[in-house]
Amino acid sequence: MARIEGNSGNLADVNNDRQLEVRAVTESDLEYASEAKGKAYSWSSTYAATGGQEVISIKNTSQTDCLIIDEIVVANSVASAFTLFEVTSGTAAGSAITGQNLNLGSGNSAAATAFGGASVTGSLTGNTILLESVAANAGAILDLRGALVLGQDDEIALTASATGTVYVTIIGHYKAP
Repeated sequence: MARIEGNSGNLADVNNDRQLEVRAVTESDLEYASEAKGKAYSWSSTYAATGGQEVISIKNTSQTDCLIIDEIVVANSVASAFTLFEVTSGTAAGSAITGQNLNLGSGNSAAATAFGGASVTGSLTGNTILLESVAANAGAILDLRGALVLGQDDEIALTASATGTVYVTIIGHYKAP
């Protein structure tokens, strides 16, 4: 077995198939943003919806970072279809939600405007990003794998089709573009 010496003097093994043998510890971007930067957040909304209402809205107000949406957790008391939209115009209003920093030791605040906990009004939804149906008294994790990126002033909203209590948590992190 051959060895390669790095700039630091550390050695790496190369096997007979000329493959570098390594061991690695990996973490997701969400874990890194939370632990190292204190820039991972959750926004939660519980609301007794009357059908077809926006139940949560989030707008990235950061002037330097993108807001990366990692996952959305939805649940409800009755069968419902959840629709995630891009907001194209208008100004959202309703009960303000403060993003909860997922690094409890961080004092950072989320650079976002969010509404929920009641009907969100004022924003006009555009393109559909995601649809999910959930059975009564059930939930689902919508794993976006960090693919949904909100630049400065980009906004998303989630609607629920049914009349009944809905629960939504959106989890995301900030990252420089």
